[in-house]
Amino acid sequence: MAKRRHGTKPAPSPRRRTPAPPAPKPFLAGVSEWVAVVALLTVVLGTSLLVDPKAYASFDAPKRLIAVCGVSVAAFATFGLGRGSRTGGRRWRDLPGMARIALLAAAGALVWASLSALLSPDRAIALDSLRTILVFCLLLPLGASAAVAPRRNLLVAALLAAAAVNAVLSLLQTRGISLFRLQTFGTRNETGALAGNVGYLALSLAFAAVLSLGTVLSARGRLVRILAAAGLVLFLAGLFVNRNLTAVIALAIGGSLLLILFFGRRSLVPVAAVVVALAAASFLIAPVRQRLGEAAGMIRRGDWDRLTTYRTGAWAAAVEMTRERPVVGWGPGTYAVEFTPKRLEAEIRARRRYVNPLLTSSYSEAHCDYLQAFAETGVPGGLAVLVALGALFAAVGRRASKPGPNRTEAAILMGLLAAGAAAALTWFPLQRPISAAPLLLAAGRSWRIASERLEEPANP
Repeated sequence: MAKRRHGTKPAPSPRRRTPAPPAPKPFLAGVSEWVAVVALLTVVLGTSLLVDPKAYASFDAPKRLIAVCGVSVAAFATFGLGRGSRTGGRRWRDLPGMARIALLAAAGALVWASLSALLSPDRAIALDSLRTILVFCLLLPLGASAAVAPRRNLLVAALLAAAAVNAVLSLLQTRGISLFRLQTFGTRNETGALAGNVGYLALSLAFAAVLSLGTVLSARGRLVRILAAAGLVLFLAGLFVNRNLTAVIALAIGGSLLLILFFGRRSLVPVAAVVVALAAASFLIAPVRQRLGEAAGMIRRGDWDRLTTYRTGAWAAAVEMTRERPVVGWGPGTYAVEFTPKRLEAEIRARRRYVNPLLTSSYSEAHCDYLQAFAETGVPGGLAVLVALGALFAAVGRRASKPGPNRTEAAILMGLLAAGAAAALTWFPLQRPISAAPLLLAAGRSWRIASERLEEPANP
């Protein structure tokens, strides 16, 4: 008898479950998100364009006021009114290691700055500065919040539009056309547009150029790419008109890192093109060519004081402050008070003069955000800042170098943060609202992206 073959029944296909529709967002939560975004748009535009000709500090005072008020409103709307809209939170153990280190180090830096303010010899000044620092630090969680994420393109567009206005006004000022009369010393201080200072303006243009480059590379719409490319040309023109080497170097570093992360192994040609374009522009534009020639001559002669625009005295004072109070520092915001006596003490120790023959012979900032963090909050506070920054770069760099969602955005943010970190070596971008607001928002958004774990490839 032939054996009867028993066929195997195919396994029943599992039923596909349709994902449940997202729960409707509470009305108050939606309103609070828009209030927060409008407040942040006001901060971005106001810190770039707001000027009060009747104020004692016509440029800095109104910008700082709008920043403090706008950030406070945005934080209240997001974390006060919008409690029901907070989604996407992650448990502590689910965070990647570098994201946890960055968060702990940043929190530690704030706690140590508070302790430094309480123990400061200039306690009133330190506590007043601490209050401003705490308000500005709210930009970090705001940048990481769910309210900002879906509307971040609005903030980028506002930042680029404000930078374009300032670039156009700066170019007009080179032709003697200005909205108001300025009392300045030297021709280089007459093209600061609504930023009020050529250095602040140049840094904001450098940051805008990095964002424009990222938009050109990543935007899908043709019109957006054309506008971003036009903005990039405009920002470069404003940079070369103002002849600020710090801003040009920051742009070169941020733009190069962006291209490396975006193109990977194929980035050699784009990076070389950027370097060649910057070099060609530097030699073709007479004022920039003259400035570079002067800098080359100073390097050959070893005239480091003139090369750094006499920042050596400011750096020496910061080092001296750190030596005298290495644990808790002198307190936030006390550098301006301690600069002159500490510079004189540094001269005695080094047996040399740190004399600045320019009219700006006194410094309110150390012209290096890292040194100032050590001087004002001590070695623990300064190290906490460096650890937080390093961990954030490591976490975002890992995200930008691996395929997956948000990879392009991570690369653009990495370029922007790298430009800010480079500028902080010889300037103070975190102490001026026009540059601090976009950098802190970008840092918060970067941490949010870095806190999302990469999806592991499925086993075949």
